[in-house]
Amino acid sequence: MSKKIAARLLTLGLSLALGTAAAQSPVEVQFWTWYLSPKFDNYIKSTISDFEKANPGISVKWFDKQDSMVQDFISSVNLGSAPDVVNLNIDETAKAAQNGFLRNVDSLTPMASLKSTFYAQPLANFTLGGKVYAYPWYGWLNEGVLLYNPDLMKKAGLTRAPRSMTELLGMAKTIKDKTGAYAWVPALKDPNTASFLGYFYSDGLPIYDAGGKAAFNTAAHAALLQQYVTLFKGGYIPEDAVRKEAFQVATELYPQNKVAMIVGGPQALTRIKDSNPTLYAKTVVTEAPLGKARVQTGGSMGLVVPTASKHPVEAAKLAAFFTSNASQIAFAKVVPVVPTTSAAQRDPLFKRASGGDPIANATSLVGASGRYINPGFKAPGNSDDLYKNLNDNIEAALLGKKTAQAALDDTVTYWNANMKK
Repeated sequence: MSKKIAARLLTLGLSLALGTAAAQSPVEVQFWTWYLSPKFDNYIKSTISDFEKANPGISVKWFDKQDSMVQDFISSVNLGSAPDVVNLNIDETAKAAQNGFLRNVDSLTPMASLKSTFYAQPLANFTLGGKVYAYPWYGWLNEGVLLYNPDLMKKAGLTRAPRSMTELLGMAKTIKDKTGAYAWVPALKDPNTASFLGYFYSDGLPIYDAGGKAAFNTAAHAALLQQYVTLFKGGYIPEDAVRKEAFQVATELYPQNKVAMIVGGPQALTRIKDSNPTLYAKTVVTEAPLGKARVQTGGSMGLVVPTASKHPVEAAKLAAFFTSNASQIAFAKVVPVVPTTSAAQRDPLFKRASGGDPIANATSLVGASGRYINPGFKAPGNSDDLYKNLNDNIEAALLGKKTAQAALDDTVTYWNANMKK
């Protein structure tokens, strides 16, 4: 045998051996989600299985993080052991990108592909400095839909649901006085968010001025806040609304017939169905009451690829797979989320249901509304600190420690002294 032939055979043998080793040892991608287990284990695991079948050279190791998600992510980056794909919301994505923790995903997936897959607004929500830092995943609308208990509404002497936030605020006293139940649970100071700013935005009131400074302390802003303060002081809003997330309080009290209405995402219905099937069956679903600006606000989760990921190409494939239209539609069949993919608007799942099932009705009302997923304002760079200051001042107003105007003046002063762009 000549040396040339022997060399070729050796090269071929090595290639085959390396190919076999690669086939036997797929690249392992670590995937972190946020608060999705155990309720959505079946969906996540089946989607991972489909991905691995379509990509035999990649395996996925999934972890669901909950309270410790953000801290664990920061620690993993600092320790050099970052996961490859992480589920973050809009605010956390912006902070991570500003800190240099994330790859811009338009460097991994062509911008043309991103634009053809996702609605423009959800994509813009994850864009910073002209670069996209996340694949938009499932979304929600803060106003979403209105769910109501027809028995409590009838007992209160009301013949229809409120069609505006002004009407809803006006019904709060009547419903509580006549039924003993709260009208609804407003998001006054949900932890780690600036939920009350959403009420300003939906009423057409500015958050920032033209120069980017906080500007939510006009007389009109204070007057709107004062309406909530008056209701809270009068006992027409649950006290827990200053300690817990509004969604949590509402979904606890509604099944007990202690809240007449829920304004928000249809996902509340899945909890009601589990805890009070009888009430679920009679719950009426209709359009949400909106503020004077007649807009919906909302948010979405995204899938990001950390700069420290050792497998960015494979990570991008996994993130794109989970956020594809097919995967998001499949998720929407499990829980009534709002897909961020533009093709969702043509899916039969979101055609208005004629039956009486509340989840089907809610899904049809909001499922194809992904284009409206807009927080209403850009989060400042140091949002945790600023949001805490806002929430502390909102609480001070609710508890009578400050006037509504003073609470907003103090917040705006603090924001403009400490806000990072």
